[in-house]
Amino acid sequence: MSKTFISELKPNQEVVSTFVVTEKQLRTTRTGSSFVTLRLVDRTGEVVGRIWENAQTLEETIPVGGAISVKGRCETYKGEMQLNIQQVTPLDRRDVDPSDFLPVCPADPTALLQQLKRIVASLKSPPLRRLMQAILDDRSLMERFKRAPAAKSMHHAYVGGLLEHTVSVAMLASLAAKHYPSLDRDLLVVGALLHDIGKVDELTSDLAIDYSDSGRLLGHMILGLQIIEEKIRSLSGFPVEQALVLKHLILSHHGEHEFGAVKPPMTREAFVLHFIDDLDAKMNTLTRLLEQGGDEGRAWTAYQPALQRFIYRGTAPLPESSPREDAAEDAVVQQLRLWNVGSTQRPVPSGAGSTGAPAGTAPESEKSAES
Repeated sequence: MSKTFISELKPNQEVVSTFVVTEKQLRTTRTGSSFVTLRLVDRTGEVVGRIWENAQTLEETIPVGGAISVKGRCETYKGEMQLNIQQVTPLDRRDVDPSDFLPVCPADPTALLQQLKRIVASLKSPPLRRLMQAILDDRSLMERFKRAPAAKSMHHAYVGGLLEHTVSVAMLASLAAKHYPSLDRDLLVVGALLHDIGKVDELTSDLAIDYSDSGRLLGHMILGLQIIEEKIRSLSGFPVEQALVLKHLILSHHGEHEFGAVKPPMTREAFVLHFIDDLDAKMNTLTRLLEQGGDEGRAWTAYQPALQRFIYRGTAPLPESSPREDAAEDAVVQQLRLWNVGSTQRPVPSGAGSTGAPAGTAPESEKSAES
C-alpha cells in the first residue's frame, strides 16, 4: 500500500493509507447513535478520524498504539481537517515501517551532542563537571538521551526532541547568567542540562510516542532525580549543598504544583530555569503551529485548547530562521539553527508548552504541559 502522509491531506480527498492510533473514544451523538473518534498520527503530524458506521464493533478491533489501514475521505470541520473513515483494518507490527510514523528532530543529533559537550566543557565547578562527565560517559544513558522525545504530544514531540530542547534551554541558561551575573551560572546550566533527563525513562517510542509504566506512575522529575542521585553517589566528596540545590532545580522546573512541579521554585536559579524551560517549550510549539500553515486567506489559527486562545499568523510569510552569533558566550552558546522553517520533516503540533494547561503530578497527563 502506498503511504499518504497526513501533511499531504487535502479537503475532499479520498484516502487509503496507514496510520498509528494513539487515542480512541467511543462516543454518542445527541440522537443516541454511537461513533468512534480516533487520534491518528504519522511522522508528519496527526489528524482526527471518525467512524460513524458499525462503530461499537469496529472500536473493539482498533489497537491503541498499533497501526491500522484506513479508507476514508478528508473533510474540514470548524477549520480543522478530519478523516471520515469508511473502512479500518488492524495491521501486524511486522507489516509496517516505523519510520513512516515516528517524527524525527530536524536538527542534526551529532551537532547537538557536540554542542552539549562544549557547554559541559565550559563549566568551572569541578563537582558539576565531574557529574556531567559521569553522565556523558554512560553510553547506554546517552544513547537513550539522543533518541528520546521531549514530550508525547506537546513541544519537541519527536525522536531526538529531548536533546534539541535540552541544548536550547542550556544556551538560554548561559545567556541569562551572563545578563544576571549574581546567578550561579554553572548550577543553572547543569540544571538546564539535566532538568528533563528523566524523560529517557518516562517516554517510549515504538510506532508512537507514549508513556512507560514508570513514566505514568512516577513522572520524569522523580525518574530524573533517581538518575542524578545514582551518579552523585558514584562520585566521592560531592558537596551536599550543591547536590541539594541541583535536585531542587529538577523538582521545581514546572513552576507550580498544578503544572506538575513537585516543589515551587525557591532559589533564583530555579525561577530562571522554570521561565526559560517554559519559553523554549512555547517557542517550539508556536513555531511548529505556524509552520503548518492553514487555509488560504486565514490570518488566525484554529482555536488552540491547550493555549486557550487563537494565534495570529498574519498574512505575510514567516521569516527564515537564522543563527544568532551576537548573543553567544564564546563558542559555548553560539546559536544553532534548531529547526528549518517549512521543513517537511516537522510534525504538526497538538498542544502547548510547559504551562499550557493544568496537569497532575508524575507524570503530567496527556493534557499537561509536558515540559
